[in-house]
Amino acid sequence: MPRPSPGHSSPRWRSLRCALALFGSPLALAAIAATAARPNIILIYSDDHGYTDLGAQGLDRDIRTPHLDALARDGVRFTRGYVTAPQCVPSRSGVITGRYQQRFGVDDNLKGPLPLAELTIAERLKAAGYVSAQVGKWHLEPPPGRAGTAAATAPAKPHAFLPGAQGFDEYFCGPMNSFIASHDLKGNKLPNAPATLTDPRFRCVWQADAAVAFIERHIADPFFLYLAFFAPHVPLESPEPWFAKTPAHLPKERRQALAMIAAMDEGIGRIRATLQARGIDRNTLIFFIGDNGAPLKPGAWNGSLNLPLTGEKGMLTDGGVRTPFVAAWPGTLPAGKIYEPAVSALDVAATAVAIAGLPRDPALDGVNLVPFLRGQATGDPHEVLFWRWRTQAAVLAGRWKLILLGSQQRYLFDTAAPEGETRNLLAQHPDIAERLFARLKAWDATLQTPGLPTDTNAQDQYFFTTHVEKKPPTASTEPPAPKAKKKRAP
Repeated sequence: MPRPSPGHSSPRWRSLRCALALFGSPLALAAIAATAARPNIILIYSDDHGYTDLGAQGLDRDIRTPHLDALARDGVRFTRGYVTAPQCVPSRSGVITGRYQQRFGVDDNLKGPLPLAELTIAERLKAAGYVSAQVGKWHLEPPPGRAGTAAATAPAKPHAFLPGAQGFDEYFCGPMNSFIASHDLKGNKLPNAPATLTDPRFRCVWQADAAVAFIERHIADPFFLYLAFFAPHVPLESPEPWFAKTPAHLPKERRQALAMIAAMDEGIGRIRATLQARGIDRNTLIFFIGDNGAPLKPGAWNGSLNLPLTGEKGMLTDGGVRTPFVAAWPGTLPAGKIYEPAVSALDVAATAVAIAGLPRDPALDGVNLVPFLRGQATGDPHEVLFWRWRTQAAVLAGRWKLILLGSQQRYLFDTAAPEGETRNLLAQHPDIAERLFARLKAWDATLQTPGLPTDTNAQDQYFFTTHVEKKPPTASTEPPAPKAKKKRAP
């Protein structure tokens, strides 16, 4: 189906009228062609979504993700797709800016908000005439009850750090059934925006509704949609009709995770069907990425799985930072491709800037993946990838990963070996470890607050004792018990 005639007020066609007025017919036609070619970009970010839980991975027959599997068949499935942190806030700060979040001080969940001075993908794409929307979990405002290091000198205004202040023209910002919005779900601009709306349906349903409505409103514009589904993150729910379709013999948490992922998957199917019905699917690049691995420790498990990877949310082993990662752009990216070199969530911003026709910004830490996926660039996209989180730091170069836990413990893993990150090869390859450590130290020196870990967090020690060393936890390695939440007065 051909693209419908655009509205005269759209950013794309305002730029075309300017070209006609300024340059006359020949140059204007060239400008029209260049502008019309700018693809739409959709970034879908799931939450605490383990590597196992994508049907196309072929790792668990209980997972049902037909629409995500179709996305992988129509595009590229990355077997080594990494995020920049094993936790929500820093991971989201990295993907939405395309920069290592340690460069601007958002090292962990307590170091928000995302500074207003940092450019988001939405802000960068404005220069190319894009309209942008954010839907779902944002989590880049100041932590509740804390100013956050980045907010110390920032304006203390309501909603000062929400998507509207970070380049997004429209937003439906919230993980659950209450969300702060610029528009209602039918697309009407709210006169008192930002306003708080509520929707009683399962969260993935209204989030998909908001995404579809945004696409319908802007089929004539180049658009950027950041859709952050709040699934399968806790609180776990048993949404129907998806829960009834899960295997009854599984633990309830596993069934709930499968149901929530299925609801998210159905929403993605609706989005793709909308793109196809409107004739813009071949002009739309979609990324699907999990924000970090699933939590596994007792009392925190959300029902998702990370197998065959080692570790969980909160670790710099692959179980914490290697997630489901797919990209599709029909007619441009190859279909059914399985890509094995390591890629990063940082690459989304660099790719978006490039395909929008904007000049490369050396401040971006990612790379444009399109030439690599089309066979136009040789080698791997990244020589090295880096991490620093809480009392852990890591560097990945090819198959080798060095992880620091505090100042006293180091682990060198051959991630391509069958035993992966359960066999420490530090003693066998001290030369490789030293080379990697030198790279990590040099990167760390470029950050806003340099400093590799010195202390060891009790929970980090627990993670490595149980997952890497495969030892039962002891009194000295047990993480501190979570504080009991105070009940609110009715």
